[in-house]
Amino acid sequence: MAEEYELNEIDDTLHGSVGSRLSLFARELKSRRSSSWHGGTALRLPKDLYESLVIHPNGRWYRIWANMMFLWSIYSTFFTPFEFSFFRGLPDQLLDLECVQLVFLADVAVHFFLAYRDPHTYRMVHDKRRIALRYIKGSFALDVLGCFPWDAIYKVTGRVEAVRWLVWVRLYRGRKVMAFFKRVEKDIRVSYLLTRIVKLITVELYCTHTAACGFYYLATTLPPAREGGTWIGSLSLGDARYINFREIDLLTRYVTSLYLAIAMATSTR
Repeated sequence: MAEEYELNEIDDTLHGSVGSRLSLFARELKSRRSSSWHGGTALRLPKDLYESLVIHPNGRWYRIWANMMFLWSIYSTFFTPFEFSFFRGLPDQLLDLECVQLVFLADVAVHFFLAYRDPHTYRMVHDKRRIALRYIKGSFALDVLGCFPWDAIYKVTGRVEAVRWLVWVRLYRGRKVMAFFKRVEKDIRVSYLLTRIVKLITVELYCTHTAACGFYYLATTLPPAREGGTWIGSLSLGDARYINFREIDLLTRYVTSLYLAIAMATSTR
């Protein structure tokens, strides 16, 4: 008597984390090819993104904006220690520099509409509510605090020194600089070695600049009657004496502080 056997179809779907990711990537790639695209450039965005006002992180215009914010972040990161150390409140001729904070405030608004890739599903999230919640739980607070006009607040509150220290929160913008270098390092069109060299030079310049600002700030923490005993107040180069260093022009004071920072970094015991 012949026995009957039932042949079940074998499901060859890949299981596990690697297989799931490959499957999700394949489905997303297929959906992208079948979706309707808007525009004629290589960097195109789905039509529904325009209608919902959601910004794609790989879009051409956002990449231009990100590169611009990279340059402004370099300026802010370098100017913050300089402002804190050499000024007790910005002079009138430099007050226009505070307008730069409006650019970073606009960047805060942009992040409320910036799509992101979900770390679990690896799919782009276009829902504005989820985007806003993610940003608020992330760097929103520090980004907003960095946009505050701390110089004006310092002057209005009677020049309280504790308020002036809050300007250091703007150094959080340095993450944009690091993110830029990280992105360039992964770009096969750019030499990895060249990127690392430029990154190293940038870090060295910033550390030397910050050290110079720190040395000058330490000299200004003493009362005016004792400033002659500080490193810069007791300095004499040829016929030039720095006992009244606050009356010397700003560039000379900065270059002198920079010289000390370089000498301290390169000197050996």
